[in-house]
Amino acid sequence: MSSRRTLVYAACQIGGWGLYGLVNILLSILFVVATSQGREQFAIRTVWTVLMCLSGGLITHFARTALPLREWVRLPLPKLVPRILATCAALAALQQCVGLVLAYPVLGIYDAKAFSLTFFISGSAFWSVVMMMWLLTYVIVHLLAQAREAERERWRQEVAAQTSELRFLKAQLQPHFLFNCLNSVRALIVEDPLRAQQAVTRLSTLLRHALSSHGPETVPLSQELQVVRDYLSLEGIRLEERLRIREDIAPEALGICVPAMLVQTLVENAIKHGIAPTPEGGEVTVLARVREGSLLLEVANTPAPIGTPAPPHSSGEGLHNASERLRLLCGAGASLQLDQTNATLTTARVHIPLAS
Repeated sequence: MSSRRTLVYAACQIGGWGLYGLVNILLSILFVVATSQGREQFAIRTVWTVLMCLSGGLITHFARTALPLREWVRLPLPKLVPRILATCAALAALQQCVGLVLAYPVLGIYDAKAFSLTFFISGSAFWSVVMMMWLLTYVIVHLLAQAREAERERWRQEVAAQTSELRFLKAQLQPHFLFNCLNSVRALIVEDPLRAQQAVTRLSTLLRHALSSHGPETVPLSQELQVVRDYLSLEGIRLEERLRIREDIAPEALGICVPAMLVQTLVENAIKHGIAPTPEGGEVTVLARVREGSLLLEVANTPAPIGTPAPPHSSGEGLHNASERLRLLCGAGASLQLDQTNATLTTARVHIPLAS
């Protein structure tokens, strides 16, 4: 827990139980002044009130430490309410026992003959109300904190998604990419008109996807792969036989949702850092499997020769952004790792746990 939260919690405990004691003492003073009774026990009752405040603070602090109250806040109401009621009853009974011990044998406020089960039950009911107020305050404070954290998480996702879209838009609209595609299409118009038409269609689809700024955060893998194929087809015109592509996709993986532009980013990275700077080119392999309740994605490529200068504008931002979006959209269990331990193969591995 942060020091700020600790200070806020301590202030609430001291303030809440202090206010309870102050109100009771003031009521006792008003009672004595109005009725002229109880003067002889005012001091001892004030001591009892102060000790009960200390007891209440210690019991609730123990409950906060021993019970998983923060996890309870995330429970649905049908599971949360019974826990709250049972906890209130237990804390109230404990507080009432402490109060009786202080009132009878310790401070001698009451005669032992005056004790009755009704007195115990009525006292426990009163402390149940007090403990309920404490628990509700605790739950509401953490619900508000949870809501604020969810809002911040949503904003982080939106910022990451917008950053990814802008990066993709910039990558696809960079002049040399468009000029290369258009020059290739112009050459194909004479040599292979049908293929030229297909290239224009793929470029149109890719640009439409890139310019769509309000698309879904996640898409089925089958849809993501279609964007990847359009992108690879256009890169294939530019790189020709230097680019070899292999897909190994398990059918059961096609319907699983993945962050939009995730695979495309990995493929783009593979071409930019592996295939394009290699004179003889290489192979890009896209693999998808469902294993042990998780989706496993791999994009592997032939690495560039050692000593090859890094491509311009290569900052690693694309992979970092993809990893951050993966974590935000698929949870902390999702991961993206780049394996460069094999001298003949660079592999980007994505692990996405599936909901059971």
